[in-house]
Amino acid sequence: MKHNVWEYIEIAKSTEAFTPAEIDVLRDVLEEYQKNPNSGYVLLEEKDGESILGFLIYGPTPMTEASYDLYWIIVGKNHQKCGIGKKLLLEMENDILAEHKKASIRIETSGKNSYANTRLFYESMGYEETGRIKDFYCDGDDLIIYCKKISY
Repeated sequence: MKHNVWEYIEIAKSTEAFTPAEIDVLRDVLEEYQKNPNSGYVLLEEKDGESILGFLIYGPTPMTEASYDLYWIIVGKNHQKCGIGKKLLLEMENDILAEHKKASIRIETSGKNSYANTRLFYESMGYEETGRIKDFYCDGDDLIIYCKKISY
């Protein structure tokens, strides 16, 4: 990680999509990655020169042969809808396929209306809703699980 944790946090805050508690969790993940690059987290970033435009954090799912979790995908507010998220997601899939002939990727996200575009993005990238837990995060905010099987 060449950049400071605060740079990633500022990008996440710029989206105005995350609660303070979510930002705290992101900070914990980034600090763990920074302290221990072999923690299991993988950080991908899209940059313009030295400026980070967006980033993605994923890792292998424990106790599975070839399943992965996408933990975070964040594109700065001024760079959304420019293909950066798509590029990051495809890079993650390609990295995984470099290790495995086939794999599964799981994404958990919010069912809030404010996440509708996020869910449409995942669906446009071939991820399918495979589960939903009603009122998981709080009343009216479901946990939605997406999955995609990839292979070469």
